[in-house]
Amino acid sequence: MSTTPNKVKTVALCLRGFELTPEQVESATGRKASETGTRGEPVKPGVKSLLKRSFVRFSVQIPNGCRIDELIPALWTHLGGIERIREARDIIKPEYLEVDLVLPVKNSDEQEGGFIPPSTITELSLLGASLSFQFL
Repeated sequence: MSTTPNKVKTVALCLRGFELTPEQVESATGRKASETGTRGEPVKPGVKSLLKRSFVRFSVQIPNGCRIDELIPALWTHLGGIERIREARDIIKPEYLEVDLVLPVKNSDEQEGGFIPPSTITELSLLGASLSFQFL
């Protein structure tokens, strides 16, 4: 399993529970994953617990000042657009597809409110993706 630390504002697409190898998922998406894990591997090095599902995570670091409504469209752009993501999803056939917003706002000048526009919610629905928030 490979990992990249998350201490900055990021938006990520995570696919979990598929039969392909992480390399095949990267090939289907045309992008290198920021984090991968294969079913049956240790959750973390030195830990006996094993992953129950393979996963691949594609993360994009977002500059400060970027509004919440701009995060998911930035992810779509990074991954080649919503249609390309849908095509890759149909090849990969993940059990779970999730968009994760990581917002390091605690003790920050950038404690923000915001919104997700209907068009982005529609795109999430078309992908069958859930949306999660992490406030750090």
